[in-house]
Amino acid sequence: MENELYYIRLPADNVPVSPEVEIVSMQEFVRDEPACQALWHFIDSQFRTRSKFLAIWPNVRFVAVHRTQEEVTGLLLISTTINWQIDYVVVRPDARRRGIAAALVNTTVSRAYELNVPYVMLTSREGLRPLYEGECGFRVVEERCIESVASFSDPAPKKG
Repeated sequence: MENELYYIRLPADNVPVSPEVEIVSMQEFVRDEPACQALWHFIDSQFRTRSKFLAIWPNVRFVAVHRTQEEVTGLLLISTTINWQIDYVVVRPDARRRGIAAALVNTTVSRAYELNVPYVMLTSREGLRPLYEGECGFRVVEERCIESVASFSDPAPKKG
């Protein structure tokens, strides 16, 4: 059993962030071939929740992107209505533990502040609590026990 946590953060200021992250509109993102290729690679290699990804994709309006000179190393998808919902934060496995995930999230919150977004929300598993509460200033507003990560997997089994 693993807990699923629902977080909120009220954007209160513009926080300096390192490493540098850019936030682009969906229109800009789809014209950035290396970033799109990185997203599709992440979907294929990192996401266990493809059906959830496909459900949120039509609502994504912005993408936070971290890149080195050579490649995209991290992405964060932002769905918008009145508030902002962080739907996915993903960092290449070989680039983890360098502050990229925190930079993606904190840059997103800073941009929300600049645009007068009332609040930013996200849902995550228990294991990422230190990142979201400690490094990014979110607070848990609800906690639900889920049976297993498999409950988020695609419903159709893969044929071998």
